[in-house]
Amino acid sequence: MRRAAEWRTRLPGDPVTYVVGVAALVVFALHGFQGRLSRDLAVYAYAGQQVADGVPPYEGIMNRAGPLAHMVPAVGVGLARLGGFGEILGMRLVFLAVSVACVCLIYVLGRTLFASRLAGLAAGAALLSFAGFIEYASNGPREKTVMVAFLLGTLLAMTGRRWFAAGVCLCLATLTWQPVFIVGLAAIAVALLAEPRDRWLRALGRLTAGLLVPAVVCVVYFAIAGALRAFIDGFLLINLRYTEASSFFDRPGSKWGRLTDGYGLSTWVLVAGLVALTVVAIRVLVGGQRREPASISVIAVGLAGIVSIAWTLRNFNGWPDAFLVLPFAAIGIGGLAEAVGDYLRPRATVLVTSAWVAVAVVLALTYSIGARSHALDQQRHQVAMIREEIPGATFLSIEAPQPLVISGMTNPTRYQMFRDGLDRYVHRHWRPGGLAGFADWIGQQAPTVIAIGRHGVPRWLRDTIDREYRYAGEARGWTCYVNRSVDPAVVAEVKAQLKRGSPSR
Repeated sequence: MRRAAEWRTRLPGDPVTYVVGVAALVVFALHGFQGRLSRDLAVYAYAGQQVADGVPPYEGIMNRAGPLAHMVPAVGVGLARLGGFGEILGMRLVFLAVSVACVCLIYVLGRTLFASRLAGLAAGAALLSFAGFIEYASNGPREKTVMVAFLLGTLLAMTGRRWFAAGVCLCLATLTWQPVFIVGLAAIAVALLAEPRDRWLRALGRLTAGLLVPAVVCVVYFAIAGALRAFIDGFLLINLRYTEASSFFDRPGSKWGRLTDGYGLSTWVLVAGLVALTVVAIRVLVGGQRREPASISVIAVGLAGIVSIAWTLRNFNGWPDAFLVLPFAAIGIGGLAEAVGDYLRPRATVLVTSAWVAVAVVLALTYSIGARSHALDQQRHQVAMIREEIPGATFLSIEAPQPLVISGMTNPTRYQMFRDGLDRYVHRHWRPGGLAGFADWIGQQAPTVIAIGRHGVPRWLRDTIDREYRYAGEARGWTCYVNRSVDPAVVAEVKAQLKRGSPSR
C-alpha cells in the first residue's frame, strides 16, 4: 500500500489517465504494424517522406489536406532514419503515440465536463472501441488521427477557459484538416459568448492571438520556402473551387455499408453516443443550471457535435470521414454514464460503468487481434520483385503512391491524385494542354512502370497507356503497367508472379 501511495505522489495529474493510456497502447499495439498500405495512407506516407527530404508540403505531392498532414508523418520518417529502421514503421509509431494521446485526452475531457472519473472512463472506453480508430492507430499515417488530437485539445482548453491555448489547438487542427475549423469554432463561440461582459474582450483577444500565431508561422514558412502559391492552392483553392462533395444521402444504403465496413459492431456505439450527446446537451440547456460554466461547456460540446454530424452527412466518401464525429460520440457515452448515475446508487453506477468499460475493451481487443494483418509484407514483396525483374525501373504514380513509399522513390511530378475534383484542378493548371498535355508529358518521360490506382486508367491517360505500355498484372492496391521498351518475356514473368501472389503471413 505504501509503494502504491508513493507512485501516486510521483505521477503528475490523475493516475487514471496513465492507466487509460497503457490500456490504449496495449490494444493498439496488438493490432500490429504490418497492415495494408492503402492509397490514402500512402498519400500521407509519401508526403512525409518528401517533407523529410526537405520538400515543402504540396510541392512533393499536391493534396487538399492541411500542411500538418504532410509534416507529422515526416517526424516518423526522421525518427526511422535516425534509428535505422523502416520509415513506414517510424510513421506508424508516431501515429500510435498520437492515438494513445487521443484516448487519454478524451478521458480527461469527459472527466472535466461531467466532473466524474466514471464518465471519463466511459468516454475513453468508447473511443477505444471504435474499430476504424484502432485501424489507423497502428496502420497509419492518416491526417484525421492528428486532427482528432488537436480537436480534443481545443475542447479541453475551451472547457478550462484557456482561450489562447484553445486558439492554438484549433488553428493546428485546421492546418491538419480544414473542415474541423467550423466544428471547433461552434464550441468556442458558445463558451465565449457566455463569458462575463468585463472579460469577453480579453478572452476574444487571447483566442484571436492563439489562432494567429500558428497561422503566421505557417505562412512565413511557406514564403521562405518559396512554396506560398502551392500552399494557397492546396490548402484553400482546391477545396473552395474544385473539391466535389458526396452526401451521405446520395446513396444511403451504400454509405451505411461503408460506415459499417470501417467500424463493425462499434458503429452502434457511434450512433448511440451521438444521440446521447444531443440528449445530454438538450437536457442541460433546458435545465435550470445552464448559465453555470460546467453546463455551458456541455452545451458547447453538444452544439459542436451537431455541427460535426451535419458536416459528415454532407461530405461522406468513406468510413474515415466519420473521424470528425468520433470524439463527440465518445463524449456522448461519457454523458450517458453520468446521466445513468443520477438514477442509481453510487455502487450500482460503478458496476454499470465498469461493465461498459469491460465490454468496450473486449470489443476493442476482438477487432485489434482478429483484424491483425500482414498485407504490407506482400506489398513489399511485390515491389521488390518488380524492381528485381526490371533493374533500374522508374515508377510513376496515378492514384497509387504505394510502390513509391515502399521503394523510397520519388514521383516525377507532384500530381498523383485526380479524384473528387483534383483532375479539374490539374486540367486547369497544367500547361500546355491540360490533362491531355499532361498525358503527353507522361509519355515523353517514359517511366518504366506506371502504377494505377484501384479506379482504373483515367480516360485522359488511356491513349498513352494503350500506345506505350503493357498491362502487367494486379499488385495489392494498384495495377502495374510496364513500358513497351521492356522485354515482353520480362513483362510476362512480372505478370505471372503478380498473379501467383505472395504469401501473406
